Amino acid sequence: MAGRGTPDEQRFVFGDRIEIGRYQDRDDLPGILFLRDPTVSSRHCVITQAEDGRCYIRDMSRNGTRVDGRRLVPNVEVEIKSGQTISVGDQHELVLSGDPDEAAAPDPKRGSLLTVVQRVAAVNVTVLVGDIRDYTVLVQRPDSVAIQQALRQVFHKLQDKVLQLSGTVKEFRGDAILAFWEEDLFENAAVEACRAAVALEQLGRELGTDDSVWNIPDVHFQMDWALATGPVTIDSIGSEHAAGLSLIGAPVVLAFRIEKYADSETGPIVVCPVTRDKAMSAFEFRDLGDKPCKGFDDLTRVYALVGSR
Repeated sequence: MAGRGTPDEQRFVFGDRIEIGRYQDRDDLPGILFLRDPTVSSRHCVITQAEDGRCYIRDMSRNGTRVDGRRLVPNVEVEIKSGQTISVGDQHELVLSGDPDEAAAPDPKRGSLLTVVQRVAAVNVTVLVGDIRDYTVLVQRPDSVAIQQALRQVFHKLQDKVLQLSGTVKEFRGDAILAFWEEDLFENAAVEACRAAVALEQLGRELGTDDSVWNIPDVHFQMDWALATGPVTIDSIGSEHAAGLSLIGAPVVLAFRIEKYADSETGPIVVCPVTRDKAMSAFEFRDLGDKPCKGFDDLTRVYALVGSR
């Protein structure tokens, strides 16, 4: 498979829909672009084009689909624009063009163009966990339904902020949000994640005082945040029809463990030693000492993120 701009690259025009999948020795499956790559699922992703010419992509794979490096949440349709790169499997990238005839004026009926190029994978991430303080107390209140409705609004806005800051939201765990930044996509993913943590912490405080979002006047809303950096395995949950992301690795567990050490005295954001080392050029940290973390044999040094340098 050749890189972009070489004579051997392959181009495919499609109209209202094209599906990408692993190669099968069949000729009765129209509208499918088959790739010879064992890491591509039999039904990996589908791209559709609306009547107004806008294109949308939906991941259906085991190994995941990325747009400009950001991993998509399975079975969630998102818009993709001309010039963006779709990464599938271990060997392929597809670049979307808005019109197959570059000399012609844009016309949705002409279809769109996919150019096949190479793919680069990433496994090192900085994980960010945000957890609601005193959540157990909140859900035991008589007005717990109203609180849950308010929390949904808060998490919706936090999710939008993560996406604006180029992160990927892996999941919500009732009282927590889990997001991550992949190292191969940034000059320094730990710095980007720390910036996001500062912005999200500030947004959380603002939402807690916004009556249109957090309309529980006698309850103080507070979130604590933790970051951990290291290698993880990223996969999709499910078989043929993936239903979510699987993010497995010590940084995920560690972030949830050290988050418990964030409080009013330490400050709302704490980080692991690796995150601190990678981000200390841009941020100041305060040493909180060695802390025990469930599931880890050795004590973990924990740092409070004080602010930007």
